[in-house]
Amino acid sequence: MGTKRRYQRKRGPDAQVDDTRVNDAITDLSAYALSLDAECHRLDNRVMELAARESSTAERRAVVRERAEIEEELGAFRRIIRALARAARPPAGTLPPAGGDG
Repeated sequence: MGTKRRYQRKRGPDAQVDDTRVNDAITDLSAYALSLDAECHRLDNRVMELAARESSTAERRAVVRERAEIEEELGAFRRIIRALARAARPPAGTLPPAGGDG
C-alpha cells in the first residue's frame, strides 16, 4: 500500500520565500492562460473573416482545428492553476488572526 504525502507548508523564515515562488508560478501560468485566451479570440475573428470572404473549407477547418487545440490546452492550464492555488492555500486555522498579535 502506498502512502499519500500531503503538502506541508513551512512556517519558518523560508515560508515567505516559498509563498512568493508559488504565487509567482501561479501568476506566470495565469498570464500564459490569458495569452492562450487571446489567441482563441484571434482565431475566432479569423474564422469569421474567412467565412465572410468565402474562403476554402479546408482553410476554415485548419483554423477551427487550431482553435480547438488551443482551447483544450487552455482548459488544462486553468485546471492546473486552480489545483495549484488550492494546494498553495494554508490549511484552515494555521494563520494568525488578521491585524493582531493573537
